[in-house]
Amino acid sequence: MRRKEILARAICHDTVPHLPMMYRAHPQVSKKLLRYFHLDNLEDNWEDLIVELGADNYSDGETLGAFSTYVPLYIGPDLECICDVDHFFVWGIKPIKNPSNGELEFHHNSPLLGKDDLGDLRSFRFPEIEWFDFERYRVVIDAPDQDIRDHKIVKLSEINRSERFFLNTAMMNSIFMTSIFLRGIEQMFMDLVVDPSYAEMLVGKIGEFCLDFCRMTLSKLGSKIDLYGIWDDFATQEDLMISPDTWRRYYKPWHRRIIEEAKRYNLIVAYHVCGNCTAIIPDLIDMGVDILDPVQVSAKDMQLAELRRRFGDNICFHGGLDSQRLITFGTPLEIKREVNRLRNLYGNRGGLILGPSHYLTIDTPIENIVAIYQ
Repeated sequence: MRRKEILARAICHDTVPHLPMMYRAHPQVSKKLLRYFHLDNLEDNWEDLIVELGADNYSDGETLGAFSTYVPLYIGPDLECICDVDHFFVWGIKPIKNPSNGELEFHHNSPLLGKDDLGDLRSFRFPEIEWFDFERYRVVIDAPDQDIRDHKIVKLSEINRSERFFLNTAMMNSIFMTSIFLRGIEQMFMDLVVDPSYAEMLVGKIGEFCLDFCRMTLSKLGSKIDLYGIWDDFATQEDLMISPDTWRRYYKPWHRRIIEEAKRYNLIVAYHVCGNCTAIIPDLIDMGVDILDPVQVSAKDMQLAELRRRFGDNICFHGGLDSQRLITFGTPLEIKREVNRLRNLYGNRGGLILGPSHYLTIDTPIENIVAIYQ
């Protein structure tokens, strides 16, 4: 049975020959593993890497393909900033590269901070659909700190379903995150409570563009891919950043409509939200989400046994191995014991794609990574 079929069966809660395992890590970690297994460059050898590890997939946060995700080519105005992979730059959000780790940060320049009138919103330069070419696509590779302009371009006619791995699209749907980066996190939280007219207009403008972008992308790409991914981090390790009712009022309706669009093409829908999101897992199921990522088991109420008991028949979990403490600071024996425990918990019933809860970081010992998949 092909790895892709095993993953698909797990997502659908069908019987699987073994618990499918996924790998994800910072590119520098992958480069260390390439040297360990005597392989060449990552972009050409990522499939060989997962074979050597014993994994079934090289995943990304909101997709099942860190090297097979396609996003329309940006052809809009030069906004004089880093063109980040997630395209926050099209909203006028200028990312800054953290000098200590090279990661991009988006909260330093909030273009709508201090612009408190509805007139400011009406005159703000929001992105336009015409800024994207839906006949040409960037192949998003696993390099989150890299400028998107460095990525490979392919024509729509060159994209075809693979029997070996999932093809995905995931971009321009982080509605909550876009709103807090545009407005500033503290001010956006205030707007949601004391200025609902402003909040509704801002979230509405973001949501309208994201929905139009989704429709246009899937009208071209929907029949060629397998999965639609959404990334919108609005939880901490303790709880949601905003109340469930506030999320349901402002953000859920837009994601519901986006997911409905993806389901028109019979696509699997994966939804990435870190931290403790148990309060809205029933909402995600109701909206049609098939996969929840990352299952951050170090967060409150996010242990896999309880999640499986409460929700396991209706959603597939993706992740579930603690990368904050266990994989980074544990021993290979402790990691193997946890993997075996979860294998026994899930058996061959599907419903889990097991792997690190987040990207493995550069300080993770190689022997600990290898222990996950042995």
